[in-house]
Amino acid sequence: MVSADSFTRIDAPGPLAPFRVLDLTNELGQLSGRLLGDLGADVIKVEPPGGDPSRWITPFYNDESDPERSLHWWMFNANKRGITCNIADEEGRALFLRLVELADFVVDTAPPGMLDQLGLGYDDLSAVNPAIVHTSITPFGQSGPYANWRGSDLIGAAMGGQMYLNGDPEREPLRPTVSQAYAQASLQATVGTMIAHFHRTRTGQGQHVDQSLQEAATYALDNAMATWDLREVNIPRPGNGRNIGGYKFGRYIYPAADGHMSAMSYGGLFGLTARQTIDWLASHDAAQDLVEPGWVAKLDASQGVIPPLSPEDGQHLADVLAAFIAQHPRDLLMREAQAIRNGWAPVNTPKDLLENEQLIAREYWTDVRHEELDRTFTYPGPWAKLSETPITIRRRAPRIGEHNDEVFLGLLNLSAEQFAAHSGSGVI
Repeated sequence: MVSADSFTRIDAPGPLAPFRVLDLTNELGQLSGRLLGDLGADVIKVEPPGGDPSRWITPFYNDESDPERSLHWWMFNANKRGITCNIADEEGRALFLRLVELADFVVDTAPPGMLDQLGLGYDDLSAVNPAIVHTSITPFGQSGPYANWRGSDLIGAAMGGQMYLNGDPEREPLRPTVSQAYAQASLQATVGTMIAHFHRTRTGQGQHVDQSLQEAATYALDNAMATWDLREVNIPRPGNGRNIGGYKFGRYIYPAADGHMSAMSYGGLFGLTARQTIDWLASHDAAQDLVEPGWVAKLDASQGVIPPLSPEDGQHLADVLAAFIAQHPRDLLMREAQAIRNGWAPVNTPKDLLENEQLIAREYWTDVRHEELDRTFTYPGPWAKLSETPITIRRRAPRIGEHNDEVFLGLLNLSAEQFAAHSGSGVI
């Protein structure tokens, strides 16, 4: 077994504190480098001179279009140092390979074969560092008939099957909000990286991790695929409800007095808590005709499941619930519903999340200082709590070339003359 002392050691908290990452990713994979950085690794974001194009992804702080003010960049590149290096240049490639000798991981999102053409493919990297774990994230993987196709988050969501499940049933498929396919690719690439890392700690041998965006999006649909395997039913787009086998099980989202409420499966009007739910509505004088014999018989006949309803009955239940929910604040609805074991929950806005008592109690939100703006911003905090090796946000996202001096003069020991020459020629 190879101990962690055999690898690069970085003075930082976190389970990956002994290790260094070279991050060559665009928006497809930047979350992967961020996760490794959250775990304590020294992540060096390598950008082309002038900065990475993803710095121009909106929105911008104070709506000022500036490569240093992209909120997307801030989020996905925190916990990284930043350098500029033109790896398309021969001297830039030589500098990068020197960094590979001192690194443990390389993560990239280059098209298949591009790094090989530059002399920076896995075989080239492992020749200078046999223990390197090189993770490549691409739209369709390194092989197969689609390998050289381009792809975006939208394409990943479509060809991975996510869009088929999202949206209203009477309309076209809908892209999930924000870059969910990209996030899945980064998450699964990070898992693959850690598995390869575990193998390396036992054998000393690195390997190449090949992550496909399409496969990551498809893998995230395990529940939908199992529905077909077990019941030969494809789950269609449910809209504001749940649709199985062509039958829609009620409405989910309702306006409340101070926002929106998620009330699952007709809000418990059928199922194990049916009688309790009717009693609850009745205590607020909101049960309407659901206490009458005809409806009581339907509730008693449900025996823990939701029986098929006519469209008219389904609409009536939705109307009763909508009228009840609209009269009350979300906190009251949630607490009283939970008391009778109904799975109701508020639909939280970003402001709600910042003020959420549970997240505050767990000290989830983290202040990150942006000294260049003389301001402190509130960031989402650690995504897991590790008792011995805590996840932390140690630094904001880097400015363009911010750590060139630290890395090229300090880590690689370039002379001041060499550094100036490379800077003047556009290599760094």
